Amino acid sequence: MKSVLILISVCVVTLLYAGSYGEEKIEVFWVWIAIISAVLFSMLVLFLSSRRMKRLAALHEEMMKKQQEIEASQALFLANMSENIHEIIEETYKQKESSVPVNEKAPEHAEGKKLIDVTNDLIEFLRLKSKKIKISHEKFNLNNVLNEVSGAVCSQFKGSAVELIFDIDNNIPRYLIGDPLNLEKTLHNLLEYVLSTVESGEVSLEIAMFGNYEEKIELQFRLIDMGDGLEENAIETLFTPVYDEKSKEYSRLGMFVAKELIGMMGGELVVHSIPQKGTTFTVTLPFEMLDPANRRNYRLPEKVLTAKKVFIADRNYNSALAIKKMFAYFRHDVKVVSKESFENNMHNLKPYDIVVLDESLFYARTVEYLSKLKQEHDIKVIALNALLEKDENSKIDEVVDRTLTKPVNQERIFELIVNLYTIDRLRGSVPEEENEEQRALTHRGEIMETAHVSQKSFSDFKGMRLLIVEDDVINQKVLSNILSISGIKITIANNGREAVNLVKENEDDAFDLVLMDINMPIMDGYVATQMIRLDSAYDRLPIVAFTALALESEREKIFNSGMNAYLTKPLNIGKLYTVFQMYHHVSRQSTIEERKTRYAGNDTLDIGKGIQYANNNEGFYMEILKEFLDAYGNSAALFAKLVREHRYEQVKMLCLDMKGLTATIGAKEMYGLIIKIHQKVLYHQEEMLVNYIEAYERELNRLRKEIEIYLKG
Repeated sequence: MKSVLILISVCVVTLLYAGSYGEEKIEVFWVWIAIISAVLFSMLVLFLSSRRMKRLAALHEEMMKKQQEIEASQALFLANMSENIHEIIEETYKQKESSVPVNEKAPEHAEGKKLIDVTNDLIEFLRLKSKKIKISHEKFNLNNVLNEVSGAVCSQFKGSAVELIFDIDNNIPRYLIGDPLNLEKTLHNLLEYVLSTVESGEVSLEIAMFGNYEEKIELQFRLIDMGDGLEENAIETLFTPVYDEKSKEYSRLGMFVAKELIGMMGGELVVHSIPQKGTTFTVTLPFEMLDPANRRNYRLPEKVLTAKKVFIADRNYNSALAIKKMFAYFRHDVKVVSKESFENNMHNLKPYDIVVLDESLFYARTVEYLSKLKQEHDIKVIALNALLEKDENSKIDEVVDRTLTKPVNQERIFELIVNLYTIDRLRGSVPEEENEEQRALTHRGEIMETAHVSQKSFSDFKGMRLLIVEDDVINQKVLSNILSISGIKITIANNGREAVNLVKENEDDAFDLVLMDINMPIMDGYVATQMIRLDSAYDRLPIVAFTALALESEREKIFNSGMNAYLTKPLNIGKLYTVFQMYHHVSRQSTIEERKTRYAGNDTLDIGKGIQYANNNEGFYMEILKEFLDAYGNSAALFAKLVREHRYEQVKMLCLDMKGLTATIGAKEMYGLIIKIHQKVLYHQEEMLVNYIEAYERELNRLRKEIEIYLKG
């Protein structure tokens, strides 16, 4: 400021001077003015630039601070997750040992299910750390995704008092182009969280379409519950996983993964909650329509199947309205009444073609009335039940034509209508006993589990040619790892179209068995099986479905498409062995105890212990080891860098990461070393960390070598 005043004073003096001494001095004056103006302008620019630089520096510093806080928070979560996963597995395994022997418990039981979930979380965690998750852009059937989601939550929440509703707008396309696998994971994780926080009432998944620009669309998935709701501060931490020391369980881990996947798919997630009234999760995701010009997604094969009169009575009125919307798509005239109305009034059902009643409404007088109606009229009776309900023996088979399990999607209603009026005629045209000797054995019941099955057990099927049709990379790897030392010749197809081509290309060296996933992009398992069965040369080829949803209607669809048996998710290696045995008759010779004994006592890598921690599933264990190598196999260089740069907080995070992981995989020596390093940080003896750089690298190299030898078989 003083400099500016001095310059102004000089200008005034110069002006007075110029006025006293004529024109020549005036020219000098203007020269001085120009010089002073340039100087003033330069100083102003410098002043403004200086202020801007200070603001930018402050902003940069603030951004860096926030970024460091975010990274520290994420690192702390990820480190704690890997550490406490080991604790969960250890605690659960102890519970199993102290109650019922491992070989007597199926993985669907609570403890086994928890172990499978934890193992999947660990693999997903390592894939996130290694940045392996990719977003696909492929054709898929949205209904198959919804079936997989509902099947998965059913295995977790069977017996819940919650009514699950799918309320799907009629304009939702049957086929989309996008990422079905990550969409399924997202919806499953969100639904899993909601069902774990709501004890009763209803949970609704509403699906709507908007933003239609040529072939591009956006789908909105609104997951609504009527629970206690969330305070604003709870919403802010909703996607930050936490570990409960008392229950030895994580919460909100799935929410963290769901939010990450939504962002990767180019979508948005918004949470709106009102305390004591409920919460709404709104997910908006972009997709493409497969055929924008074709607005009719479902076409009944005959005109006579349209314009039916439908009567619906359900204990949940909102659920009934959602089902009404799906029947109305086919130009059906639908009437909905509440359970109370049906119980209090004897409704005249003669005018109706299809009567849909909740299972609880089949009283003796109702069954008697319906029986008389069926003698006089061609009326179809549908029994409604809920997926999450406990299974109970029903005594209404005499009047019921079909059972419909909620939540319902549009394709299942379409198939219901077709099957009600055409399935008997189709069955009559092709007798089941025809060419029975020329076809592979069909097993319509649930597959029984073979006990004491280990990875080595599958060597009983050495030489068998197996085609695995599966789009999930993790499932591919797990199955491949389970069978890696068996001598089974494995081929993998990523979708149904690849499967059809591979079957036809290998006529000279034909497959002995096909494991066919149902929900896949491009071509699903149903269509792929039908394509294979078109050629009678493959009648004797066993095709076994792999599905999360095993409802009566889905099982019927599985066998109608030409499949021979079905396996339910999650994978049970005892049942997988049974399937192999059914189609490759051998006697089993090995047990899992032999496998554990063979590898026990190795301090660098106790493989037997690691297999135990992976729910006695060696395939899962091998996949964890592979992901561990990718994520932490070169962490020695990182450790050395952090120590030399005195970044001790990051060293602590790395220790927490490695502590849980090395314990889980059975790396005893590495685990002991990490404990020592961690203690130096905790006791503020950081100056001693430099002494562990070589030891860290040496022990990690030994561990990596042991893992690589083991994985090579």
